[in-house]
Amino acid sequence: MNLTQKAMLGVSAVAMATALTGCGQSTSYPRTAQPTDSQCKDWEWDSSQGVYQCDDSSSSYYRHYYYGNSYYSSRSALQKNSSYSTYKSSISSKTSSGFGKGSSISGG
Repeated sequence: MNLTQKAMLGVSAVAMATALTGCGQSTSYPRTAQPTDSQCKDWEWDSSQGVYQCDDSSSSYYRHYYYGNSYYSSRSALQKNSSYSTYKSSISSKTSSGFGKGSSISGG
């Protein structure tokens, strides 16, 4: 593959990624490193809550949310934490949304 083909492949990849980003979806990216707590060996990022959730079915904390070095058994328990509420409002204002949201094209 010559240099021109590599460059065109790179440009195409960037164009595709840009097009997919602009689909009107909100995305929350992990703002913290994945926990290394020994009570859970498998973590999943919950973008709607902005925290990690234990996905280790052998753990007593399975499906618990993890924030501020503590486990929360439910969303409501997590949301009662005032520090989490401040954090959540800070990430809500920084989520990205796609361009073109609200526009439509109709043919006829």
